[in-house]
Amino acid sequence: MLVEETFQKVMDFQLPEDFTITVLSEKEFRKLAPVGVVGLSINRKEINAVSDIFILNDELDKVLLTVGHELGHILTKPLKDKRDEEAKAFAFSFAWMKAIKEHNIGELSSSLILDQPARNGLHDLAHNFVFNLLQKGKKALEIYLELIRGGLTLVPN
Repeated sequence: MLVEETFQKVMDFQLPEDFTITVLSEKEFRKLAPVGVVGLSINRKEINAVSDIFILNDELDKVLLTVGHELGHILTKPLKDKRDEEAKAFAFSFAWMKAIKEHNIGELSSSLILDQPARNGLHDLAHNFVFNLLQKGKKALEIYLELIRGGLTLVPN
């Protein structure tokens, strides 16, 4: 499975089994999320329960990138601040995309294009925060881990 292969390349260990991924048709997905949203996750780490990822069915590259972003949310407990939580997911998704490109996973290396995040003051802010750190030479997985550990934040002092 492409998700397992990509995860192994990103994290260098096996994909955990404490979540489900469900790819839904447009009609079914819209029962869960409004137009414009392509992925949704329910993180249950804090109660040691199975988390859920729901993805809008689309082209393979888009689905796989969305899975990477949503995994970034559910692999650890949610961060207290929504901005940091969203940055955590973007950092993971950048590492995810890099692994797909470098290893040509699913023969998708040439077809991956990162879409602009929603301009809602949360997704765009978090995306830009991570992107700027990447431009300065920081690695996506480093950013992800620093956010999780509390050593990095978007929250102004």
